[in-house]
Amino acid sequence: MQELPTLPFDNPDIMGIAPQMRALQKEGPISRVRAAGEEAWLVTRYDEVRRLLADRRLGLSNPYPERSAKSKARSTMMALMAGDDYGTEAREHPRLRELLVPRFSTRRMRLMKTRIERHVDELLAQIAAGPRPADLHRALAFPLPTMVVCDLLGVPLEDRERFGQWARGTFDQSDAQHSANTFQQVVDYMTELVARKRTEPGDDILSELIAEENGSLSDAYIAQLGNAVLLFGYETTIVRIDLGVLLLLRSPAQRALLAEKPELAPAAVEEILRLGVGGKGSNALIPRYAHSDITVGETVIRTGDAVMLAIGAANYDDRAYPDGDLFDLTRVRPKPHLAFGHGTRHCIGRVLARIELTAVFERLFRTLPDLRLAVPEESLHWQEHRITGGFDEIPVTF
Repeated sequence: MQELPTLPFDNPDIMGIAPQMRALQKEGPISRVRAAGEEAWLVTRYDEVRRLLADRRLGLSNPYPERSAKSKARSTMMALMAGDDYGTEAREHPRLRELLVPRFSTRRMRLMKTRIERHVDELLAQIAAGPRPADLHRALAFPLPTMVVCDLLGVPLEDRERFGQWARGTFDQSDAQHSANTFQQVVDYMTELVARKRTEPGDDILSELIAEENGSLSDAYIAQLGNAVLLFGYETTIVRIDLGVLLLLRSPAQRALLAEKPELAPAAVEEILRLGVGGKGSNALIPRYAHSDITVGETVIRTGDAVMLAIGAANYDDRAYPDGDLFDLTRVRPKPHLAFGHGTRHCIGRVLARIELTAVFERLFRTLPDLRLAVPEESLHWQEHRITGGFDEIPVTF
């Protein structure tokens, strides 16, 4: 029997789609692979990935959990989304979304826009006045989303550094004990914060959840919702800021166009979201399980089968995006990318992420017009052991 391809695929570049992923996409929309210790179906083409993202027959939980080979970090992620238990997912995951979606309304997010832009201006001013080279990751990409999620949850800003370390530890797949220990710190902190806000409410998500349903939600459940907002609310945005900077540094003509016309920042953000795949693509795969049989082309995905939806490969698919590899701010009515998913599980925080990224890329190259890497790009290190991937350092000069 021929050995199955094994994810993650090696990638000679620090960004983009691995050659083996491209080869499988060329052969067909779905392939059998091994991933995280189990066999899975890998779906790589835009149309099929988009359709399956909206298919209610795919779920977060494994109908046969005894077969599961998930890491501690991934199990924690599924539990945060109320998708770790096949018996309760159909009830608990929609309830989680029902409580959180109103907290991320477009209106509320737009009211935060001025505060976010002020954060960006202050961070960029500090970079411009500081020493060179600077670490753009530590000086901009890390603190901005952390400030924003602190604003949302009513968390003192002085605690943001701890939050960052907790998120990285929680999603570290290389050390199960470290993942468990750091997540427990998140749980303990959030539980204490909820208890405090019962007597000292503020203008924040936790205080609103305390008042929800006539105050009947338990502290433990509100803390769980807060943990989900915290751990999912900023790590992916950190990663996108770093990847966006690198994509624009690789595309000098597009960077010059953006500097000349900052009104193109929203278009730049959509291209960054579409093309932002790092390392071996750990940040561009969505794992699911079939809750009933599903047919994709001539392939039948059986109940209980693991399915990996390759949103990164789909976003590069030339069938959906002519010259899909090109970073192009002037694409005419491009199809909606899949970076935030699609359908009923469309990312709750997508409006907020777009506001943050737009604020950054409207300003970055106007404030630092000569920004460039201070080290060879190939020396940058993508963190494969983290579920969200990401860099720990982006040295730049200007």
